[in-house]
Amino acid sequence: MTPPGGHPAVNPDSDVWAWPPPRPVRTSGFAPAEAPEGEPYHRLARGSRYRWWMPPLTILVLAFLLFFLWVAVALSMTIVALVEGGGLGAGSARVGQIAGLAIGLVSAALLIPIVLLVVRVVQWRRVGTLMSVEGRMRWTWLARCAALAVAPVSVSVVLYLLLSDDFRTGTMSGAVSGGAEVAAVSGAVLVILLLVPFQSVAEEVTLRGLVMQWVGSLGAPAHAPGGDQAVARVLRSPAPAILASGTLFAALYASAYPDDVWTTAALTVMGTSTAWLTWRTGGLEAAIGLHLVNGLVQLVLCVVEGRTAAIGTGVVIGAGPPGMGGPFGLALAAGVMLSYALTVTWLARRVGLRRTSTVTGV
Repeated sequence: MTPPGGHPAVNPDSDVWAWPPPRPVRTSGFAPAEAPEGEPYHRLARGSRYRWWMPPLTILVLAFLLFFLWVAVALSMTIVALVEGGGLGAGSARVGQIAGLAIGLVSAALLIPIVLLVVRVVQWRRVGTLMSVEGRMRWTWLARCAALAVAPVSVSVVLYLLLSDDFRTGTMSGAVSGGAEVAAVSGAVLVILLLVPFQSVAEEVTLRGLVMQWVGSLGAPAHAPGGDQAVARVLRSPAPAILASGTLFAALYASAYPDDVWTTAALTVMGTSTAWLTWRTGGLEAAIGLHLVNGLVQLVLCVVEGRTAAIGTGVVIGAGPPGMGGPFGLALAAGVMLSYALTVTWLARRVGLRRTSTVTGV
């Protein structure tokens, strides 16, 4: 009630403030909603402008935008297939594979503007609340997480190189053997280095970001009507949000490849682990760091093996090193996630990483 260096109010009124304002002042009707104060990451979508119709509208708008993205990707892949099948030049098959790789990665990267548009326009909140509880991407923490991911991913690749039958016998089909193949591999690696960072961010923003916060927003606050009911308490807890965001991609993969149980299990382990880390660290940085390093290593190794066409099937992007399905692939994925989660949580405690939100300016 008293501004700094000023005088107390003559007639104090609890409904009137002088300095400082208790909330950031909205400067326009289009200003985004405030983040809820003191909430964990999965609850950040339930801001001051949250309404009951936002979750269903989010699904409808997202499905509408994804449909047009799917049409564009299908049309692009059809054009590539026609060019490749027509043999319009030497090495057209290789060029077609590289073009298909680029289209797949670009289509995944386009999820970034789609998700950010849904968050800002439909959910009417700051896009920074999708990144972390601090309302922004914590770049230093992201760099540390990526560095921590190098060791477990490298160990899994070394084990793959030692135990893979193809490497032991030297019978890798399609491996690099000539000048044309070297040029094709170089082109594919360049595409991977340029686009995988955007693809990694896009998938994590969608699965560990939008999906997790969408589920986390469903439970009413404890002080709201119905907030003390058992259903509301369960929905407010992190478990439903972690399970939903961690298993969605595995479920989609299982629907496309119902016989590949081991890869589905490995994808579930990796998805739920990164979802838990997102909640535990209060942001997407840990998930993005691992996804980035793992994706770069997997895809480059797959290209060197001569299996560029297999990228995007889920067998490569998912369960450990390329081609390592079965129980061993699941064990590798579990080992990578366990060691990574332990080091990330240890470092998060050491640096005092924030896990709940604060009210920030618009």
